[in-house]
Amino acid sequence: MTLNILIAGAGAVGQVYAWHLAQAGHKVHFFVKSAYVKDLEAGLTLYRLGYGLIFGHTKSKVQHLSDFGVLSDPHTVSTMKWDQVWLTFSSDALRSDLANELLAAVGTATVVCLQPDLQDGNYVQTRVAPHQVVQGMIPFLSYQTPFPGQPGPQGIAYFLPPGMPTIVGIQPGNGSMERVHDVVGALRSGDLSAKAVQDFGRSTATAPALLQPLIAALELNDWNLNSLPTSANLNLGLAAAKEAIAVAATHTGASTTPLRILLQPLVWRMLLPIMRRFFPLDLETYLQYHFSKTAIQTRLMLENYATLAEEQGLSAVALTQLRQAMPSLPQHKPHRAEVR
Repeated sequence: MTLNILIAGAGAVGQVYAWHLAQAGHKVHFFVKSAYVKDLEAGLTLYRLGYGLIFGHTKSKVQHLSDFGVLSDPHTVSTMKWDQVWLTFSSDALRSDLANELLAAVGTATVVCLQPDLQDGNYVQTRVAPHQVVQGMIPFLSYQTPFPGQPGPQGIAYFLPPGMPTIVGIQPGNGSMERVHDVVGALRSGDLSAKAVQDFGRSTATAPALLQPLIAALELNDWNLNSLPTSANLNLGLAAAKEAIAVAATHTGASTTPLRILLQPLVWRMLLPIMRRFFPLDLETYLQYHFSKTAIQTRLMLENYATLAEEQGLSAVALTQLRQAMPSLPQHKPHRAEVR
């Protein structure tokens, strides 16, 4: 069955999902702010990267996408019938005026929320009927190429780690597994691995709780991966991650056992060299480039973990210390321009 799918956001994540969904024959539209409409008119070029050194290099595949629509007005969205609407922008942009206008215009469509914060799904459920909301966890790395100051082709590069599906699920009692299976089916029809789960939070919540404090620690370390394993920044990041994981587990009922080994500095001293050989890209440059762009989201998530910890009666000492140590950003107020 051909689906009518709206991809909200035409950045590195949105383009990857759009390309694969379009290959399955689904009709894809992008929703972007008006300033980006012309950028999309010439079509899109993506580069699917091959495996890293551990698995042996394979050539990148060049992929072109041109058969898609582009919308920038929520009113126009409201006049069309959508099967699925994919939200591919950051957690802070999710709370922007334009995102709220978009959610008010999607009708009865399944809304696929890809944002990583513990409370993002709940937020979307205040804007559309809870049974419409499906949540997903992005498993791939994607970025605009070339990196700043480096040579390379123009477009979006991405890497699909083997054995890493897009996990798709709902919050128990507040969603429809039929809609989950429809989303999983759409992904698989576009040659993307996907896995359906009944309790999305229990299945996924601890991974972002580990990642975001470590990204904050890397930012404090001037994005230097080589010195991170022996730095005080890593120790602070791991202490904050331990607190965030406890918050996520209390909030969702997830198990903390699988991640305990990753809270040891020695593990990262051994793991980081392997990771840098596994990915077919400059991992340090990618992390700085990507997470500098989502710096507001990182800070928002740390603050939310600390707030939830206080509500749950859990420790947030390291989370608070980590957040306070991070460089300040210009005062941020969500506005229409954030949704790309």
